[in-house]
Amino acid sequence: MKKIAVFGICGKMGREMSAELLKDGRFEIVAGFDRCDVGSDIGEMLTGKKNGRRVYDDYDDIASSGADLILDFTGPGIVYKNIIWAIDTSIDIIVGATGLKNQELDDIKKRSEGARSKVLIVPNFSIGAVLMIKVSRLLSRYFDDCEVIELHHNKKKDAPSGTSIATIEALTENKDYDREQFVSKEEEKIKGARGGFKNGLHVHSVRLPGLLAHQQVIFGTKGQTLTIRHDSINRSSFYPGVIMAIENIDSLDSFTYGLDSFIDL
Repeated sequence: MKKIAVFGICGKMGREMSAELLKDGRFEIVAGFDRCDVGSDIGEMLTGKKNGRRVYDDYDDIASSGADLILDFTGPGIVYKNIIWAIDTSIDIIVGATGLKNQELDDIKKRSEGARSKVLIVPNFSIGAVLMIKVSRLLSRYFDDCEVIELHHNKKKDAPSGTSIATIEALTENKDYDREQFVSKEEEKIKGARGGFKNGLHVHSVRLPGLLAHQQVIFGTKGQTLTIRHDSINRSSFYPGVIMAIENIDSLDSFTYGLDSFIDL
């Protein structure tokens, strides 16, 4: 049975995924890690029934908890530090937080080589979102242009989303969108109106209350467009992907990015 420490357990994602894991007899949450509700009983916090497992704010307490796997739902301010600590402590870690910089990812990959712990970075736990990226990669060869629109709740701290960045990187694996940010005579009357620009593609970020996680990939060529859209209506949509990650981490190499390795298309 996997003994799991949930980092960011007091956040919305951490709470919901932890509540689901408590119902699942295949896994055991042995500790939580957060700066909020330190010392709280996890069972009481999530279900109203005490289970003797607590929330800590010190790495030493996590190391003493017997955890052999960390699920990290924290954020850009601390996630890199958490991963390095997990590698140094020989604890496997699955990271759902986004916002890691490229140089941080490169460093994590190097540090994980030869380490006893495994690192799995998951920009999006939604299996539907992973399929959207895979299908977009296949379609990119047949369309002249493409833009990405991602829409998230207004509490999201990073823009564009990790999923949209992963989408653009996948789109440009099979096709070189060799274009400038602005076409001839195009003018932005409001700075940023054409969105961000990466690998020859525009990405647009929307942040509004009422949204959760949504993305459109819009392809265009002469006389036609094709739109692929994925919507996560509530956070329960991420749980199957969390389980997929937990069940497969033992079979992975030292560093893996995304759920792609588990989905054959």
